[in-house]
Order: sequence, then structure tokens, then C-alpha cells
Amino acid sequence: MLRRDFCKWSLLALTPINLHGCSNQPTSEPLFTSVFSGCDDLDGNHYIAQLNSSGEFITRVVVPQRVHGSVFLPQQNRALFFARRPGTHLYSLDTHSGKLVHTLESRNDRHFYGHGVVSNDGHWLYTTESNLSDLSGIIGVYSLNDKNQKIEKVAEFSSGGIGPHQLAVMPDQATLVVANGGMATHPDSGRKVLNQETMAPNLSYLRISDGALLESHTPPHHKMSIRHLDVAGDGKVAFGVQYQGDLTDAVPLVGSHRLGEDIAWLEMPEAFQLRVKQYTASVAVDTEGTVALVSCPRGNLIGCWDLISGLFQQQLNSDDAAGLFRASTGSWVSTTGYGEVSLLTRASANVKLQALSSSLYRWDNHLTVI
Repeated sequence: MLRRDFCKWSLLALTPINLHGCSNQPTSEPLFTSVFSGCDDLDGNHYIAQLNSSGEFITRVVVPQRVHGSVFLPQQNRALFFARRPGTHLYSLDTHSGKLVHTLESRNDRHFYGHGVVSNDGHWLYTTESNLSDLSGIIGVYSLNDKNQKIEKVAEFSSGGIGPHQLAVMPDQATLVVANGGMATHPDSGRKVLNQETMAPNLSYLRISDGALLESHTPPHHKMSIRHLDVAGDGKVAFGVQYQGDLTDAVPLVGSHRLGEDIAWLEMPEAFQLRVKQYTASVAVDTEGTVALVSCPRGNLIGCWDLISGLFQQQLNSDDAAGLFRASTGSWVSTTGYGEVSLLTRASANVKLQALSSSLYRWDNHLTVI
């Protein structure tokens, strides 16, 4: 993997990284206040981190397991970080003190898939998990109401498939949308896919109150693992695929969906598809719900799509592109596996990338922007 290529990373850390559309001019006013993400150092140590609007570290705390996704709880001024599959830890960071205040460990027969989401009122946390007894997908339901900031699991229900990864609360606050990757794995086998030929990915909608399956939509090929997603304010879901088949197969990798409708697959130029090697990572829709950005670390690219027409708009070069998250109107924050933090802004029909900071830390594939 690119982020494991130590020699190449070390060389790039000593030289300027040339990013398409890059400008070194600072913005007049910050478009965000904080960024939360996991990162690793050159020795392989894992951290949870908070950055300011200039992309500089506010807090960096070492943790035993590599983290993947994160969420922010404004009601309690803390951020939660989820261990990457097949991790068993969930870390709670007090954003005022910069201290790790709680580590939740999953049950022995469960593990986390690296993502979680919090209800708007800050009372409930929903996480994607695996049931190790049968490798089925689980949504864990946790209470966040403890005065001592403890996190307690109170319920769980089926994710609607196998290998649930990213999930989100829909705008109605009554429905979860879940990207079930369809890949069965077990900690005893590391991250090896155990059901390559019988994968069953889907995009599922679940009623939050009781976990009832409302809708489930499957991609045209059983090896099209739906992994990451984002939801626009009007309820449209944008999602990315990690295809487990041949690198030269012409399969769609980015789609959109609305409840009650069929999946709409977005345009992807052949040259772009060949370059990204069937792999998409973070997905981020702008605040208006009209543009979706998708990071493609194996192709060193960020792709931009018009969600209204479904047309491909442009690509931005970004070495080992990692996390993406919308910041404010027409803007996003991005990170890379080579330590770059950047601001992306849309002007007219184009998105431009402006480097904010660089460090000797490898950013994971996701971040949360406040």
C-alpha cells in the first residue's frame, strides 16, 4: 500500500508536493475551526488528533489501535474515534482539555468496522460492527447520556448485510443508511476476505427505533463492495465502491441514491477508472448537495462529480489522497497519507486545492470538520 511505502514517503516529506490547483495564499477568514482524524507516525505509532483552521496540531494523543473514522459531539465537547477493522477500541477525546477521557472496548464476540454516527441531540451513538459467531453485520446502539462521559451499549440490530462499514443518519433523524460492503472477515484471518465469490454488498436503510429494514439496494456485480457514503441535506446519498474483481473490469465506482428510487451510477471516464485501480475511499457532498468529491488513494486522485446530472467534472492530483469532509458552502478539507492537509474550494465550475500544512504523520482515510 502507498502509505506503507516508507522510502517514497520519506523522500516526499523532504520535498515540496506538487498538487494540481495548489495555492499557498491563505484565505481571509477560516472556513472551519477544527479537524479530527486519526494518523500514524513513521514508526507506526497510532494517534487521535485535533487540528486548528490552519491545519496545525492542537492535540495529538497516542492510542494502541489504528483509528479510521471519527465524530464530534458538540453537546459534550468531545470527539469519538473508531478503531479500524478488526479493531476493538472506541476512543473519547475531551476537546477542551485535549485528554483521552474514555476507551470503550467491544465485547469479545464483536469488533468495530471503523465508523459511527451520533444522533442530532447527542444522546445516541450508532456503530458498525461484526458478529464474530456468524460474521453477520451489526449496528451497535450506545447511550451517551452518562454524566461521567462513559459510553454504554444498550442495544444492537442487524445492519441488513455483511461487513457494514460507513453509515449515516438521514435528515429525518429516524432512518440510518448503511454501506454493507458484503465482505466477510474474521480477526483470526486479519483483513483477508473469506467470501470472495459469494460477496453480497448492498446499501440498506434501517428504521432507527427498532432496526427494521426499510429498503435494500444491491449493485450490479457481487464484488462491488459499497464502503463509504455521505448524505446531502435533501436526503440524496452519494457512495463509493471498492471493486474486488479484475482491475480492467468496467464497473461503476461512484453512485447516488434516494429512498424509493433505483441507484443512479455516476459517469466515470475510462482513463480515470484505470488510474484509480477500482478503489475509492472518502466521500464528501457539499452543503448544497450538488457536488460530490471522492478520494482515490491508489490513483493519487480526488474525483469531482455533479450530483444533479451525474456527470464527471474534474480530477485533482493528490498523492495518497485520504480524508475528505465538507467545511462550509462550496468548500472541503482533505488530507493525504503523506501528511498534507488542504482546503478545497469551488469557484464557478472548478474545485481548487490550497495546501494548509504538512507534517510527518500519515493521515487515515477519514476526518471530521467543525
